[in-house]
Amino acid sequence: MIAVDIMGGDNAPHAIIEGAVRAARCGVPVLLCGVQEAITVALPSDWKELPISFQFCDEQIAMDEEPSRAVRKKKNSSLVRAMKVMVDGTADAFFSAGNSGAVLVASVLFSGRVKGIHRPAVGAFLPTKSDSFFCIDIGGNVDCKPEHLYQFALMGHAYVQLAKHIAAPRIALLSNGHEPFKGSDAVKKTYQLLTESPVAFVGNIEARELGKDDLLDVLVCDGFAGNVLLKSIQGTASTLFSWIKDAADRSWWCKTLLWLNRGMFKTIKNRLDYAATGGALLLGVNHPVILAHGCSDARAVENGILFAYRVRKERRVQKFNEKLLALMQDNLSILVDVARKNQGSQPQTPS
Repeated sequence: MIAVDIMGGDNAPHAIIEGAVRAARCGVPVLLCGVQEAITVALPSDWKELPISFQFCDEQIAMDEEPSRAVRKKKNSSLVRAMKVMVDGTADAFFSAGNSGAVLVASVLFSGRVKGIHRPAVGAFLPTKSDSFFCIDIGGNVDCKPEHLYQFALMGHAYVQLAKHIAAPRIALLSNGHEPFKGSDAVKKTYQLLTESPVAFVGNIEARELGKDDLLDVLVCDGFAGNVLLKSIQGTASTLFSWIKDAADRSWWCKTLLWLNRGMFKTIKNRLDYAATGGALLLGVNHPVILAHGCSDARAVENGILFAYRVRKERRVQKFNEKLLALMQDNLSILVDVARKNQGSQPQTPS
């Protein structure tokens, strides 16, 4: 059963409920967490024939609320209740298109982090020319230290091993140049850490090269850069398709050419469509937590819930966490050394 925060997202609650009902029609049990009046108004007449149950509450966390304060203050919000019913075993996974910062805070508070992980991170596959690479982090952590980025690399390594069965995933660091001296202070220090690690680090990479094949399997960046990258790809794709449509509207011949090639354009659009997957997995916590785009429509919600169901059915989080723990142990000496350096660099307070 998937616990769904129906009050989270720009199009909540109607689009969330519609998407959840579609997933239920596919045979996925869903537990709708939210305000009773909002749920009952949006349900279809045949909902009793579907695997749908409810967890009613009287609060919601808005998209613009400060995450930590909202989670601690609004204990009866749809987001917190959905997270708790997953942790207590009533549901098997969590899905929300709501406040991503609040989801991250609630996940750490109630699900808990994998032992040794400083910060959980959000990861997702992004398309290349003919394949894809795994990008981590795409929005969970805006400000990161080198040890956080290093752990993101380990998480990406473990996840791609599991998802794509690649023995030694190639890991690249997002920067403004290939050279080791390019990038922010955190990026430069992470570069040095990764060169000393046993993972297959291939160096820095610029954003303009990410669409090429055979360059990388995992892209490491902080949540700020990752989220900007993701939304830039989505925005650029949307603009390009608008240009194509505008150009086609100039003549009947251009419209005919567009219609004749509609299959090709549909294939391209689907590769760039976030709604096709519907959600991204939060890595580094103990339960399956799926975050969706804030502007998700019913189709995106449906696919996100189906993705959560597959993650749970395949025991993907448990298998990933086992791999990650082993990898953390193998890299313990590097992580301890980083911690000591950071501790030693902090100013001493007078006794």
